[in-house]
Amino acid sequence: MQVPAQIDDADVVAFVKLDPTIHHDTGACRMFADGVRQTYFHGLAIATYDLDSFYLFFCDAQWETENDLFHDSVAEAMKDALRMYCVAKSHWTFLFEDLRPIGNAAAE
Repeated sequence: MQVPAQIDDADVVAFVKLDPTIHHDTGACRMFADGVRQTYFHGLAIATYDLDSFYLFFCDAQWETENDLFHDSVAEAMKDALRMYCVAKSHWTFLFEDLRPIGNAAAE
C-alpha cells in the first residue's frame, strides 16, 4: 500500500517502510498498546497538524497509527527513529523537501 498524504488527519512529511533486515527494535523505548509490548511496525511516518510540532507515527501495513510520539521538530523525530529502530537519515522519503533537516540537525 502506498503511503497516504495524511495519517490521522495530519499531513505526512516523511516516511520509511521498515525493513526487518536493517531496522530492528533496539529496546531504547518500549511501546505498548492494550498492555502488550509492541516490538515491530510496518513503517514510520513523521506528520504534522500545524507545522509547529510533529508526530512520529508507528504504523501498520495500511499506514494506520498503532502508536505515536510527539516532537518539537522533524530532526527530533528522526533522531528517535534512529535510536529506536536504526532508521538512518538516508532511509527517509520526504514528501516536503523544505522540511528535511539540513546537515547534522538530524540523524546521520
